Amino acid sequence: MMGHSALVLVALTATAAAPDAQVASIAHRDLPVGQSFEIETTDQVFRGQLLDRSTGECQMTFSGDGKKFSPVRTVYLLGATAGPQGPQMLVRMHEVQVGLKMELGIDDLEQRHRLITSEVRNIRLLR
Repeated sequence: MMGHSALVLVALTATAAAPDAQVASIAHRDLPVGQSFEIETTDQVFRGQLLDRSTGECQMTFSGDGKKFSPVRTVYLLGATAGPQGPQMLVRMHEVQVGLKMELGIDDLEQRHRLITSEVRNIRLLR
């Protein structure tokens, strides 16, 4: 029993000391509530924290230069997209992926408040 407790303690210590994790995609259904992240697109940096796994609701801030960030806002991570493809737009719901654009709902889920970002270049899960 003592050996198992020591192993668990070592694992917890390693996890706590682990640096931020760079990932190729995130699906908010798989993230723990409260998970902080940073998403870098071609022209902006988004920093946020997941509030609701079912809706993708986050508290998020944006920056054009990676230094000066906007006030925190409610943003919904809606999905990953390549953008409009003719009369249609294909969206991978509830996911953000490097190489695709993000579709976001700014402040609410109304269609008129949707934003499609430039291409995602980097995603980091913050500790």
